[in-house]
Amino acid sequence: MNTSQTVLPFSKEELRYRLVEPNVVTPEECAKLVELLEKYGKIGDGYNGNAHPHTPNETFGGYSLDGRGPHQNEPEHLFCLEVMDKVRRKMKRHFKLPFLWLDFGHLVFREATPVNQDADKEEFSHPWHKDNQSEGVKYRTHTAIMYINEGFDGGLTRFQEADFGPYREVKPEPGKIVAFDVDRNPHGVSKLISGKRYVLNMWFSTHLRVYKNHRKIFKPL
Repeated sequence: MNTSQTVLPFSKEELRYRLVEPNVVTPEECAKLVELLEKYGKIGDGYNGNAHPHTPNETFGGYSLDGRGPHQNEPEHLFCLEVMDKVRRKMKRHFKLPFLWLDFGHLVFREATPVNQDADKEEFSHPWHKDNQSEGVKYRTHTAIMYINEGFDGGLTRFQEADFGPYREVKPEPGKIVAFDVDRNPHGVSKLISGKRYVLNMWFSTHLRVYKNHRKIFKPL
């Protein structure tokens, strides 16, 4: 860890553009989401089959919730859609938004698979970034992350407050969500030291152009 940085608690002001809420789903419901990912997930999903898109010291896999694929009417898939809509409605209320549409959902796992001594030097599993910094997703306005398992070490969500200043950190707990305004929240994931980390990632937008994706994703409901 960079010792020049300090972990700080969230302030009341910051919680206006961040939402941290535990127990949004139960442990049993988390297990259903893990089951869906284990049953239908693919190594390198979303990264053209690249098993190590962020670091060679982790294996990445996922299950895309984009309104396509052969499993749209499976019970586990339908349940995941219900969870994502529940999170969307919570965010809409918290951030006082007239509209909020889901652009893409992604159940993912990261598994620590260190391959060399350089793994000990890494600080991040996923370096600092904004979720709308790539050219094709500049319209995304809000993100939510739901943690769905325990039993791993590291893999903490960090929020950057300044280029060289302190950061805030969220401890993963099954059923907890952290949601945020994309523009105001550069973030990263600390190094996954050991174990397998499962999360449900959701990207949203207030722009009407996303409504078509939103309808396609939720059509099975």
